[in-house]
Amino acid sequence: MNLLKAYYKYMENPSVALQRLLDRCSFRQSCLGYLVATLGWVVFFNVGDGLSIPVLVLKLLIVFVAELTAGFVWSAFAALFLDLCHSRVSSAELFVMVGSSGIIKGLLIVGALVSAMFPQFELGLLAPLFLLIIGILQLAYLTHGLVSRENISVARALSAWLFGIVPVFMSFALAGVFFVWGIALLV
Repeated sequence: MNLLKAYYKYMENPSVALQRLLDRCSFRQSCLGYLVATLGWVVFFNVGDGLSIPVLVLKLLIVFVAELTAGFVWSAFAALFLDLCHSRVSSAELFVMVGSSGIIKGLLIVGALVSAMFPQFELGLLAPLFLLIIGILQLAYLTHGLVSRENISVARALSAWLFGIVPVFMSFALAGVFFVWGIALLV
């Protein structure tokens, strides 16, 4: 019920609802956003694969931990950038903001279901475009939230989020390289 109230308050006035969310700085509510993002990723990349329950739970757990880690690193580096630009921002508030933006990644579930409903159109080829659109929507939400919360320019807010996303991509790329390298050594 509280989730529906929060949704309706957000639809009435997004800036005020985001202010209330960030003032409370609720780890529980941000984890809800990270959980929705996790479900979006897992469903999007595994729809129609026929996963067993243990494998599905393991994937959900791994992706959830990855989402939390990415949100932590992203918010920490964005706060560092803003601090270097003489704008005092709480990295905890940015972590909650990134978590709340995870609900946008829930749209990945819609893309997966549409792709599964129409396999003859090979909508899987549109996956990169769909992921790009979701990324842009999330970045726009985060930028708007930071501008309305901290009264900084759009360019500075966008720069902070872009500055923060680079280490996230690099760390996951390095983890992937070491994972593949480790598998190659085992073979």
